Amino acid sequence: MTQRKDSSLAKELQKVLLDDKDFLKELIAENLQSILHKEFDRFIGAGPYERNKERRGYRNGSYPRSLITRVGRIELQVCRDRDGMFQSELFHRYQRSEQAFMLSMIEMYIQGVSTRKVTHIVQELCGVGISKSQVSSLAGDLDKNLNQWRQRRLDKTYPYLVVDARYEKIRTAAGVVSKAVMIVVGVADCGHREILSIQIGDSENEVDWGIIFKELKERGLSGVNYVVSDDHKGLVKALQRHFQGVLWQRCQVHFIRNFISKLGGKDSKNYLYKLQDIFNAPDLEEALSRKNQLVEELQSDKPYISSWIDEDIESCFSVYHLPDNHRRRMKSTNMLERFNQELKRRSRVIRIFPNEESCLRLLGTMCMEQSEEWETGRIYLTMKKDQIKELNQEWIWQKGLNLASATLQPS
Repeated sequence: MTQRKDSSLAKELQKVLLDDKDFLKELIAENLQSILHKEFDRFIGAGPYERNKERRGYRNGSYPRSLITRVGRIELQVCRDRDGMFQSELFHRYQRSEQAFMLSMIEMYIQGVSTRKVTHIVQELCGVGISKSQVSSLAGDLDKNLNQWRQRRLDKTYPYLVVDARYEKIRTAAGVVSKAVMIVVGVADCGHREILSIQIGDSENEVDWGIIFKELKERGLSGVNYVVSDDHKGLVKALQRHFQGVLWQRCQVHFIRNFISKLGGKDSKNYLYKLQDIFNAPDLEEALSRKNQLVEELQSDKPYISSWIDEDIESCFSVYHLPDNHRRRMKSTNMLERFNQELKRRSRVIRIFPNEESCLRLLGTMCMEQSEEWETGRIYLTMKKDQIKELNQEWIWQKGLNLASATLQPS
């Protein structure tokens, strides 16, 4: 008999707690309202209609105040005193919780959760909706710190730069367009990597890259001797204009991809290992020798490819004039491309950014975090004093090497 009563009671409780959606909401509202009244009584020093010597003020009606909680929006009536001095601690605690809640949404956004998913999570937790634009605007507090980081003074010397770009879809007044996210990484003379700049431009044209390089110099960028990038025409022209006389290394990985696309899949298999063999040469002289062999071999069957290699591949050989222990990491933009893959992993759930600012906010914050991790982590390159020499043409000629074709000249 007792078991039946217990079972019946459990079912009634389940019906009240689970089936009645407003039960918890009403229960919490009643308790919060009671807390507000008791808190106001302590502030006044007297209950309603109570007269005593300790009384410090008088009631003056109430005003409505909403709280967004996990069971939905709760409407409360907050007591008001005549002098307007009463402030409930309940709402101070709520403000801290609200800030934590907003920070959680910002964190979700930064971690790559789409605005639609964030909206759904808020709906499930709070029973109230929040627009995608509101979710994006919550991250606005990050802008101040992010802008300070992006405009920071560059007080170190950066012998090496790695430059690359990727594209993101951004909604504009003209519709959804693909815009370039351009990133510059510097390797400082202490051996640590650092992301020096992230900017968004319409494309990788000379003007946009030129603005970036000019801004970097204004922020104090100095000591650049060597730059590695792909061979995008706008980028190379901007480098020629702003880094005259600096060694330019064409990314070997990009060159290999271009080689495969020009030959086609079937033919590339026959020659790919020979191109890789050139890049694996122990020194410049051997690389040039292997290059000449491949050029001659391709001359009869693939004259166009043969001519292209003969004219362009030496821009991939600047790396031979770096110290031996720097070459493997500085022959390509792979270091930056790996980070770009992480950016892609986060941004692909967004798919289309609502505006340029939101794109820069998400990817810029990731760049800031990655840069700080690099700066405080392991040394990327061991930079000895006798290795940090001016890599200009004069020094190269002293070594008996002619690198004029791979030195950035004015465009």
